[in-house]
Amino acid sequence: MKRKEYIEVLNRNTAHALSIARQIPDYHKKSIHGGWSIIQILEHIYMVDRICHLMVQKPSDRHSEHTEHYGDQKLNDILVTKRDAKVNAPELLQPKGAILNPESFEQSFLEQRNLLKQEIKQDKILMDHRIHKHPFLGEMTITDWLYFIIHHTERHLQQIIDIEQES
Repeated sequence: MKRKEYIEVLNRNTAHALSIARQIPDYHKKSIHGGWSIIQILEHIYMVDRICHLMVQKPSDRHSEHTEHYGDQKLNDILVTKRDAKVNAPELLQPKGAILNPESFEQSFLEQRNLLKQEIKQDKILMDHRIHKHPFLGEMTITDWLYFIIHHTERHLQQIIDIEQES
């Protein structure tokens, strides 16, 4: 994966997330099946972005022969296409009520995404062969983690769309 291509994908994903967040008439609405409210889902997206950003900055003693273990398409299949497979978020990534409305989500989310882009452009985040373990998916390379950010966000945006359409 090339930096420029990733940043383009990240920009599209960011724009999609903001577009959905701005269109929410009732951000406290929950699925008829229970679970988090829309604003809690948005907070979770932001929290995961932040943790993934920290992960891709960290050094690692483990390295892969390949730049990807999963890759873009496989992570899309796991996280977006097969959204019916549910995993409970670790306590660290469960919403805490810090994001109160779509505006606070937008501000925090944009700051986080802009910082990520800036650090990628400045080579502070290298798309190399380092490996960090994901709690459910196992070993992932830095490239996998960057794809994970995109597809995790898309997974939850689709969840929000589903909640909005349930009425």
